[in-house]
Amino acid sequence: MDTALKTDEEKKEFLDSPEELKTKVSILAQMILCSNHFIAFTGAGISTSAGIPDFRSGVNTILPTGPGAWEKLSTGFKPTKPLVKKPMLKALPTKTHMAFVQLEKSGFLKFLISQNVDGLHRRSGFPPDKLAELHGNTNIEQCQKCGKKYLRDYSTRNAKEVHDHRTGRFCEDPNCLGELHDTIINFSKNEIFLCKVKLEESLPPVDLEISYEHAQMSDLCIVIGTSCRVAPASQIPEIVGKKKENLVIVNLQATPLDNLACLKINGMADKVIEMVMEELQLPIPDFMLYRHLSIFKQVDEKKKKILIKGIDSDKTPYSFLPKIQIMSKAIKKSLEKEPFFFIFKEEKEKAEPIELGLSFYGHYEEEDYPMKIDLSKFQDNEEKIFCLEFSPQIGKWLDSYEVSLKKAI
Repeated sequence: MDTALKTDEEKKEFLDSPEELKTKVSILAQMILCSNHFIAFTGAGISTSAGIPDFRSGVNTILPTGPGAWEKLSTGFKPTKPLVKKPMLKALPTKTHMAFVQLEKSGFLKFLISQNVDGLHRRSGFPPDKLAELHGNTNIEQCQKCGKKYLRDYSTRNAKEVHDHRTGRFCEDPNCLGELHDTIINFSKNEIFLCKVKLEESLPPVDLEISYEHAQMSDLCIVIGTSCRVAPASQIPEIVGKKKENLVIVNLQATPLDNLACLKINGMADKVIEMVMEELQLPIPDFMLYRHLSIFKQVDEKKKKILIKGIDSDKTPYSFLPKIQIMSKAIKKSLEKEPFFFIFKEEKEKAEPIELGLSFYGHYEEEDYPMKIDLSKFQDNEEKIFCLEFSPQIGKWLDSYEVSLKKAI
């Protein structure tokens, strides 16, 4: 399978008629209802409605983001009209992203496999333990010694050479201190133009293995927004098709796996998924930005500390706070570098809660958030985790509350 589209026929886009689309959507909805192990396999096409261009769409694409990155590279394309584009960190998860959140929550979707690096699946609130990001995530870096991952609210990649993944940061575990690398699987220009079948860089072995396992168990795989041309990722839906289980492909262009599919839907991802969710009578939730804050009261013979850090829903360390202001009567301090901590004297701090001013990177124009910590409610060496909810639709923080989270596996 070639990774790039070379002919006009390969780049051609197809749209089912309204009648065809309705019939196919009804069939797909029934497949979901009858499935025992439904998985999804996503590509760049599900993020184009968020303003993120894909890779292989042709010059004459109907997508508002315009031709794909590789098409522009090979043709020297220059737009004649404004294109809909957004930086990845400012992009909102799409209807398709949020529908998958609901399908998992409702018990239908068992596992989600993505080739996308934009981080929108993870940002959408999809459970990280049921998600494999085969081509990496622009916001995740990983220790090369111990394997620990770190999620950032900024792009982790800063190396200039294509296959250099060092970020210049190091593991925070004092017993490790290994080099951190970005997790992106890169394509060089030569790989694109030579149409290589396989990537020169290895996919994450754990994610790849668990994806194969779910493909073997799957009786329904929905492939959406991908031309299925990059191996070994493309082998995952191929497994389902070759088992003669239900393989459904939703894409504008033809794919090499169409002959294995029991159903091919030619259409825009969001439109198809909205119709499917309506058929299933399931709502597509609005995207909410959740920020989890860990506050740890550390007490030993030498000193008493309050440690504050951002974490993801699986307790992966998450750098989303560039600054914290301490604004209580006893302590006035600005913390501007991780790890965030301050020393306290309990007899002074018990009198009133400590006031925090939390600052964010503001990709969704999040304002600073004021928060109070009542140290009298902490046991020695106890961690409490709080969830903060932000609505990008109205640009407001809505709530904060204490939660219990499972640690990442």
